[in-house]
Amino acid sequence: MSASRERKKRQEFLASGGVDKKAAREAERKKAERKSTILYSTIAVLFVAIAAFLLVYNSGILQRKATAVTIDGVRYTAEDMAFYYYEAYAGFYDELVSNFGTYGPSMVGLDTSTSLKSQNAFNSTEEDAQTWDEYFKEQAVESLRFMTAMKAAADEANYTIDEEDQAYIDRRIEEAKTGATASGLSYGDYLTRLYGSLMTTSCFESNLEDYTLATSYALAYNDSLTYTEEEVNAQYESDPNSYDTVSYIRLAVNGSAPSTTDEEGNTVEPTEEETAAAWAEAQETAQALLDAYEAGEDLEQAVEEYDNATYLLEDNGTYSTTDYVAWCYEDGRTAGDAEIFENEDSHYCYVVIFNDRFRDDTKTVDVRHILINEENFPDMDAEDVTDEQMLELAEEVLASWDGTEDGFAQLAMEYSHDNESNVAGGGLYTNVYQGQMVDSFNDWIFDDARQSGDTGIVQTDYGYHIIYFIGDKPPRWYNNAESALRSEDYNAWESALLEEIGEATIDEKGMNYVGF
Repeated sequence: MSASRERKKRQEFLASGGVDKKAAREAERKKAERKSTILYSTIAVLFVAIAAFLLVYNSGILQRKATAVTIDGVRYTAEDMAFYYYEAYAGFYDELVSNFGTYGPSMVGLDTSTSLKSQNAFNSTEEDAQTWDEYFKEQAVESLRFMTAMKAAADEANYTIDEEDQAYIDRRIEEAKTGATASGLSYGDYLTRLYGSLMTTSCFESNLEDYTLATSYALAYNDSLTYTEEEVNAQYESDPNSYDTVSYIRLAVNGSAPSTTDEEGNTVEPTEEETAAAWAEAQETAQALLDAYEAGEDLEQAVEEYDNATYLLEDNGTYSTTDYVAWCYEDGRTAGDAEIFENEDSHYCYVVIFNDRFRDDTKTVDVRHILINEENFPDMDAEDVTDEQMLELAEEVLASWDGTEDGFAQLAMEYSHDNESNVAGGGLYTNVYQGQMVDSFNDWIFDDARQSGDTGIVQTDYGYHIIYFIGDKPPRWYNNAESALRSEDYNAWESALLEEIGEATIDEKGMNYVGF
C-alpha cells in the first residue's frame, strides 16, 4: 500500500472515531513530560519558599515582630517587650546592689548566671511560685501600661521633652555605643547582649524616647502640685504619728540557740530543749538589763556584760507598727518609760526606754552631685583605678563647669555614676535631711556656713562626689506632710489615666519569645 493511501486510510479512521495508537503514545509521553515539569517546578518553588522562611525565622524578624502585648488598642511587639523586660531586670538588680552591696541579689535568690525562667522569685518555695522571668515580665507590662497612659496624656497636652530629657537620651545611647566599643562589638550586637537577641538599635532608641517622654511628663505633673501652709498643717494634724519623730534606747537580746558542727563538719541544728533554754536565758537577760536601768546603771556598760545583747540609741525614729515603736507613739508616753518586748518568732527580746517625741523641725536642703568612681574609667579594670585618678577627674569636671545650676546638671548627666534616676535628673537630691547621706557628704551639705551656689568635692566609700549646694528647704516634718499630699494627688491622677486605658492583653506566643 502506498504512503498516500496509508495516510488517507488513517485520516478516515480517525474521522470515524478511531484512535491512532502511535499518536496516542506520543501524546501520553508529552503529557507525562508536562506533569514532570510541573511537579519539579512546584517542588523547586516550595524549597525556595522554605529556605526564605528559615532565613527570615533565623534572623529573628518573625519573633521580634510578633505581638506580645496590646494596650488600649496599641500593639507592642516582642522586641518592645524585651526593652522593658531588661529595664525592669537591670533596675531591680542595680537597686539591690545600691542598697545591699554585691550580696543584694543573692539575698532575694536572684542568680544572674542562671536562666531567670528556672528561678523562683524572692526565694519562694511555694508550689505555684512566680519565677523571676514571670516577675520581670509582669513589671515590664506595667511599665508599658504606664508609658502608654502617660504618652497619650503628654500628646494631648502638647508636652514634649526638654533639653535635659534629650541629653539623658543621648547619654544612654552614647553609653551603649561606648560599651560596645569597649567590648569589641557593634552597637547592635552590644544591645542584643544586654536586651536579648530580639533587640535592634531602632527599637532601643524609639522605646527609650517614648519612656523618657512618659516619665518626664509624669514628673512635670508631680512637680506642678503645690499646697498652702494651711493645707500642709491640716495634713499634719490629721495624722501626727506619720510626721512626728521619737527618740528611744533599744537593748536587743538575741535568744537564738546556736547551731553546732559534728565531727564530720556537718551542721547540727539545736534541739527543742536547747532552743527553749536559749530563749529563757534571753528573757532573764532582758529582765536583768531592765533592772539595771531602773537602778540607775549606765546601760552601755551594762550591755557589755552580755554576749547576746546590743545597745542602740535611735534619735530619729519614725512610726511603724513594730510593737515597741508603736508603744513609743502612744498618748501619755513620758520620758524614762521602759518596757520589755518579746518576739519569740525572731528569737529576740527588747528592752526599750522612751526618751522623747517631737516634730522634726530640722531643715532640709536641695543639692546636686556628680559621682566619680571606677566606672568613669571603662578602659581600666576597676581595681586598678586609684583615688588620685578619680580625684583628678573630679577636679577636671568641676573646672569645666560654667557656673550655672543647669550647667552642673548637664555635667551630672554626662559624668555621674549614681543610680540611673539621679543621673537622669541631673544629680538632684531634694529635701535631704540630717543623717540621710553618708557622713562626709552629710557634714558638707549641713555645714552652718554653707551658702547657695557653693561647690565642693568630698570622698565617700562610693567614690568622689562633686557637690553643688542649691539651698535650704522647709523643716523635715513639713516636707513629709507636703509629700504625702502630693503623693495622694499624684497617685489618684495616675490611677485614673491607667484605668482609662484598661488592662493589657497578653499574647502568650509573642511573650514566649521574651526573656533570658
